[in-house]
Amino acid sequence: MPQTPPAGRPRLSVVGEPDLASRLGLPAAPNGTADDRPHVVVIGGPVEDRVEHAALAVGAGAHAFLLWPPASSVGAAEGLADRAEEAGVEVGVARPLGATAALAGVPAGWVARLVTLSLVARLEGPLARAGWATLLAGALDLCATLAVARDVTRLDAVAERDHGALRAVALAARFENGAYAQATVRFSDHVAEDEIALYASRPGSRVEARSLAGPLCVEAEGRGSRLVSEAPHPDTDAAEVDAFAAAVAAGRPAPYALDDALATLRLVERVRGKLR
Repeated sequence: MPQTPPAGRPRLSVVGEPDLASRLGLPAAPNGTADDRPHVVVIGGPVEDRVEHAALAVGAGAHAFLLWPPASSVGAAEGLADRAEEAGVEVGVARPLGATAALAGVPAGWVARLVTLSLVARLEGPLARAGWATLLAGALDLCATLAVARDVTRLDAVAERDHGALRAVALAARFENGAYAQATVRFSDHVAEDEIALYASRPGSRVEARSLAGPLCVEAEGRGSRLVSEAPHPDTDAAEVDAFAAAVAAGRPAPYALDDALATLRLVERVRGKLR
């Protein structure tokens, strides 16, 4: 049976993702009972339908949370952002690779000057199943989030293909604040599982992770290493929903708002243009 959400947390319902609703212990649709708490509608299902469902939720005064990708096009996502601003509600998005749990361990105000990321996707593994568009979006999002910048002044991308199919992509980005990031994403049939290596640094400290779900290691000069985030969350989609619900309950902006997702989608379009 659906669980009763803790007092003070938003009322949640799920559209288009019955399995996620079950894992969260939530109804697959609003139950219609009187409830004064803020309402958050979690939206999945076919990508081409997500903006329509979100627009209905926003029009009814609810906050909306969309699984990645939030829309089938940048234009559709921009239209939803305009509606949400007019309605005065929050629209959040799940990060492309579900890294909110790991990124929550980054100290407040921490800004990387250098970010390096390596994603090795095992053929037929979870990262490979996510697809190239999501992998590129995830890599760009991680770099931008750690750099605390969304505007890129220079972007380079090179691809390796095997019989016309993408096999590997290397990215390099210089952000508006001067931060520099490099990322490689590749498919491999020589690894037993997906491999992730994230490194970010600024003078005096650095951040490292081997999992997009956490834990995250933060090391400061003279203080040794310390574990900041908890052990990996067993369900990254649920972790993304929980983080958004907690932000709504506390009156904080979404951890990954629709505007952030739009910036990522635009960067992906730029990268794909360079790879054609």
